Amino acid sequence: MKLKDGMLLYHGSYVPVKEIDLNMCAKGKDFGRGFYLTASLEQAINFINTSLMKAKTIGDAPKEQNYGYVSCFKYHCKDKSIPYFEFEEANKEWLWFIALNRRRHLTESLKVKLQADRFFDITNSEIIVGKIANDTTNPVITTYLNGLYGDIKNDSSANIAISLLLPDRLKEQFCFLSERAVECLEFVEVKRYER
Repeated sequence: MKLKDGMLLYHGSYVPVKEIDLNMCAKGKDFGRGFYLTASLEQAINFINTSLMKAKTIGDAPKEQNYGYVSCFKYHCKDKSIPYFEFEEANKEWLWFIALNRRRHLTESLKVKLQADRFFDITNSEIIVGKIANDTTNPVITTYLNGLYGDIKNDSSANIAISLLLPDRLKEQFCFLSERAVECLEFVEVKRYER
């Protein structure tokens, strides 16, 4: 799904987000440390449960909290020079990039799998778009990362993982990795959802 000017994007969380602070974003995420959104309101609402569970586990949310928020932003392409990369499908390249972001020690062994110019284009992008590897896909990706489908550098093990992920069913995610990219997001509204 192409990122288009005027597009509405949603962020589900245990807290409302009106102003984006990249310093609050966690490391080790699919496309790197950044602010993640989806074009699917349903996906953002579903993510509240994951966010709430993680926040309760580390003590950032009270155990009795049973609600969360979806913050809505409108994308405006203010700066055409912002490097942008889109994974058009959940393929081996997509999986390898997720793997090297989730397990930084794999960077050297996996970046050789990505063509040099593609690796440069991806890692120097400030906005990355691609399929979301959410909690339902985590068991498959973790199994792949642990080498249970074979050596993670082998195409065959990546193909097994991708086939099990059912990539046609995965929603898109939009990751904004820099302050310049975040400035393209205009806050629209935030709504509370009971869980």
